[in-house]
Amino acid sequence: METIEICRLSEQVIARLLAARVPRRATHAGNGRRKMPRWPFPGTVELWIPEKDGTERYTLATSLNLSLDGVGIRFDEPLPPGLELGIAIHEPEASLHGHAVVRHCTEIEEDYLIGLQFVFDHEIP
Repeated sequence: METIEICRLSEQVIARLLAARVPRRATHAGNGRRKMPRWPFPGTVELWIPEKDGTERYTLATSLNLSLDGVGIRFDEPLPPGLELGIAIHEPEASLHGHAVVRHCTEIEEDYLIGLQFVFDHEIP
């Protein structure tokens, strides 16, 4: 990837980003229930949260970890599981944009740990 490349979220783009950052023999965080391994991946995530009136609210969250199919974020408010939202992940190698679905939301201290699963173009009906 070129520096400051803007890419649509895809399995291939995420795999290239992980390959550039994660040592081949690195172990991943997580438990046996996960389909994909995840790795620590701090950074800024932009969110476009749909509102009931049809508009979107723009806000920022912090990325904690990344896998081929999703991202774990820390956010200051709860998001309901099943909610689909717009997302952009900014890293030095590239900015990735697309959609994700909230899979879980757990209160931690004064924030929330939220698991987002990426929605790739071929998955959108």
